[in-house]
Amino acid sequence: MSWVCPMCSTSNEDSSENCMVCDAPKPEKMTVEGRSLLPEDEYKIGLLSFQSDDFVSAFNSFTYAADAEYPPAENELGRCYYLGKGTDKNIHAAFYWFSKAAEHDDPAGLYNLGCCYYYGNGTPKNYTSAVRYLQQASDKGHTAAKLELGNCYFYGRGVTENPTTAFRYFKEAADKGSPAAMYNTGYCYETGKGTSKSHAMAFRYYNLSANKNYSSAINAIGNCYFFGRGTDKNPDKAMSFYRKAAERGFAPAMYNLGFCLEKGIGSLPNITAAKSWYKRAADGGNESAKKAVKRLS
Repeated sequence: MSWVCPMCSTSNEDSSENCMVCDAPKPEKMTVEGRSLLPEDEYKIGLLSFQSDDFVSAFNSFTYAADAEYPPAENELGRCYYLGKGTDKNIHAAFYWFSKAAEHDDPAGLYNLGCCYYYGNGTPKNYTSAVRYLQQASDKGHTAAKLELGNCYFYGRGVTENPTTAFRYFKEAADKGSPAAMYNTGYCYETGKGTSKSHAMAFRYYNLSANKNYSSAINAIGNCYFFGRGTDKNPDKAMSFYRKAAERGFAPAMYNLGFCLEKGIGSLPNITAAKSWYKRAADGGNESAKKAVKRLS
């Protein structure tokens, strides 16, 4: 640990009673509204500042606590650099602080370091290293790490492709409340990847995810009602869910809504509205929508 001289801002060893540059005495432990500025307290103050959008104060608090090697603060300082909150965005500095937090066995630090390797942020992309750190974070119960680890096994990135193992991690993360993992679990049930095919279970997990406003799942529920998979066919409900996902900016749902409006499924036909939704979906990169726009031009 170290202390910073209030006179010249020099960092000094904790054992030093005077500044090595200006000889100013080591300050006594400060307090903020009765709270001792121990690293863990600075970390808590940083979290409160971050939640209040006072990012500069949060960054300063996290820096103090991180310099004292407090692992959660090391991770949060990495996030500040990664997001550019309270400081300039610097993915290399983010990678450094995530690495420090991971060295100190912080679950979130392990997860974020794994993601850096997975996506190539601040370091070359390396799926093998990503799996190693995600696995460590997952073993400590980190929900998002279980989701990403599932993706690694699902696509065979850094490990041998294994849908069964992928499904297990998706379900573990889903049961811990991850909307994306709930959707992935539903997809596995729908397609029979890594588990027995069950439209009823797919519908159940899609619903759980949709209830948390996950756009892919909302669109998937629309598909369930459209085709009658895991539930009774209901064009009106299908269109309702497509519209909900479309209004959240999800391009596949925009296309589906446009299709319903063009064909009069769940509503009266409305070519003008259909073309509008097709156009928005096409602008969002949906290939089917691009063809529909061309077809109706």
